[in-house]
Amino acid sequence: MSDSREILDSVTLRFDGRPESASALHELRAADVAQVLQGLAGIVGDFDKAGVFHEDGPADSQVLVRPAQEGSFIIEAIRVASDNWETIAAVTGVPTIAKIIEWSTRAMRAEVKDFEHLQNGNVKIVWQDGTTQEVQRNVWNELNKRKRRRKKQLREIMTPLSDDRVETLDVTGSQPAADDDPKQATPEPLVLRRADYDSVAPSDDIENEEDDFPVLATMQAIDFDDPTKWRVKAAGRPRKVKVTDKDFLRQVAEGLAISNTDIFQLTIHEDKVVKNGRTSTKWTVLKVERHRRTAGDDDI
Repeated sequence: MSDSREILDSVTLRFDGRPESASALHELRAADVAQVLQGLAGIVGDFDKAGVFHEDGPADSQVLVRPAQEGSFIIEAIRVASDNWETIAAVTGVPTIAKIIEWSTRAMRAEVKDFEHLQNGNVKIVWQDGTTQEVQRNVWNELNKRKRRRKKQLREIMTPLSDDRVETLDVTGSQPAADDDPKQATPEPLVLRRADYDSVAPSDDIENEEDDFPVLATMQAIDFDDPTKWRVKAAGRPRKVKVTDKDFLRQVAEGLAISNTDIFQLTIHEDKVVKNGRTSTKWTVLKVERHRRTAGDDDI
């Protein structure tokens, strides 16, 4: 696919180590690098929208990171330990970051058909397609926790797959070769595609709450096509409600006279839904009791 974009500007950010450091600066925290790139994209976007890069308005500027080699972009991350690193390094059977990504991705895409706690302390997972994997128990426990956050983490890792120019993400991991096995085999890469990225799309965060409580209100209007539907006014706010009090509905059908200034005590059942931070409520009137009538109105 041809690319008609032109390089108009470039910036180099060089991070040097402190002079008192005995070694050169070769690594940065992954979270810091992410913040750098996000900040660059943000500031360029703001100035582009302000017309700084083109007198006629936004120039649709994008911040791209140049690849380390032709046709691909490589990001290498390492996991290090500072405290008791000799002891930690001696532990065997620890999964690589690549394996963690593989298991987490699979857990998002396929339901677990069955699992078995083994005598060696591990857990044998049987996936829906019949394949099996053996993982440490703490890995199994973590795969079953924080699923929303895990989706977010995986989606961030796979973000470039949302770019039409990117076809695959190869994830390869290895651990330092043991002294007695300097030529240990490199594991096969995990190949992720757009379908994997789509499988970790954020799901709606929905919370449901229910409550019953009394409230004073006026009965403002009735829907004559559906006598259970009313508009009431409570605490100065109009609301559409559904009335399920059969005695009250019967009295209305028999000609109960109601003024829009009559005060009623209502027993409300409230359904509250909080979806992605936004709240909606639905009121159902369970009981309607006359509380105070308008002065001079003697109708029953």
